[in-house]
Amino acid sequence: MTDGAPWSGVRAFLSARTGMALSGPQVRRLDERLAARSQGLTPHQYLMFLQSPSGVTDLEDLIAAVVVNKTDLFRDEVQLAAFRAQVLSPLVARNRRPLRVWSAGCATGEEVATLLVLLAEAGANSDSTVLGTDIAGDTLRRARWLAYGREQLRRVPPELRSRYFVRSGAKEALTPALRERASFQCHNLMESPYPVAPGGGGFDVIFCRNVLIYFTAEAFQRTVEALAGSLAPGGALVLSASEPLLRVPPTLRVRRGEQAFFYVRPEEGESEAPPAPLSWNGAAPPSRKRGTALPPGRAPARARTEAHHGFSVPAPTEVEGVRGPVATAPEPSPEACAEADLLFACVLDGAASGVSDAVAERDLRRCLTLDPDHAAARYLLGLLLEQCRRTAEATAEYRRALQALESGRSRPVAFFLNPDRLRVACAHAAERLEFSIQKR
Repeated sequence: MTDGAPWSGVRAFLSARTGMALSGPQVRRLDERLAARSQGLTPHQYLMFLQSPSGVTDLEDLIAAVVVNKTDLFRDEVQLAAFRAQVLSPLVARNRRPLRVWSAGCATGEEVATLLVLLAEAGANSDSTVLGTDIAGDTLRRARWLAYGREQLRRVPPELRSRYFVRSGAKEALTPALRERASFQCHNLMESPYPVAPGGGGFDVIFCRNVLIYFTAEAFQRTVEALAGSLAPGGALVLSASEPLLRVPPTLRVRRGEQAFFYVRPEEGESEAPPAPLSWNGAAPPSRKRGTALPPGRAPARARTEAHHGFSVPAPTEVEGVRGPVATAPEPSPEACAEADLLFACVLDGAASGVSDAVAERDLRRCLTLDPDHAAARYLLGLLLEQCRRTAEATAEYRRALQALESGRSRPVAFFLNPDRLRVACAHAAERLEFSIQKR
């Protein structure tokens, strides 16, 4: 059993149970844990044991071997600032009642604590609550303390740290007034029923960040649809910037700002408003109807800009084994970068309009013609190709995005302002697809 092959049935069971597409490193950790836990049982016998009530403890231990629990308070400060301005403050302004917030996949509770502080700072009703859920029971037991060490607190602004945290032994814990507003529940996003908001009617905000990047494409989409169904009218779903939706459920619409995007369930009778335009060299971008395709061979109309700057779109080239454009020219001009960002934003907008995969792919490839080191666009193209079951091409795009990030060639892009998270997402996606190819 040293090669791990006999454990394929157990791996498949755990993947289905957690929704995760296991990478090579995860499989190695899992196989080591299986060898220690199985105690002479055959793989089939051990699988039957895991599926029985007696196997709950072993199952939890195996899940702990593959899930990722690294997190901090106030992680991705840029997105959180945008959330407070675009989502939380408007919710507080129009709701005198308590807000109901859910942190799905809360790990050791850092996000729960962050949300409690944000609610307090925004002036939300003092009876507002935050529910934290996670698949790992041991992790939740640690989360309930809501107490953290220096490393987890390093991003908390000093004034908030002094206002909302108190010394608790070697750690700092949330003040009792905030801690009593938190609750925790063991929940697997692959299973129904989903948690119910206090009083019913759905949650006002659901955070599910850096969870879905580890899911299979099918589990990703199914979970998003279930989360959308758990929102109250006017509620918002917050994913990480590394988890853009290429297929937005019909019950949601995209709310996009300069530095982040959110998915909102409209109020009853509310008409859909277009997202705020990105700035384009200090002005509004060239007009383009949301969700429409570019004419073949062209970028969006900007004839006067092209004439003034003498800028033209380079033709795509081919790399052995990989379709699509690659960098064959010097660093792109500011105009090319701005146009690439516009195309990238249009793809995200189009996801909410039912734009076809073919149109989205064409726009992303045009974006990468303009800026070959646009790591966010390469990652999005990888997601699209993986979703279309073009595994080898998707792997190549993930690797190219990772190379652009690691080399420093990739520039920060609106919506994807956390390059560290994007680097992790690209690396994990490439590893799990390479592992799936090796298994064939």
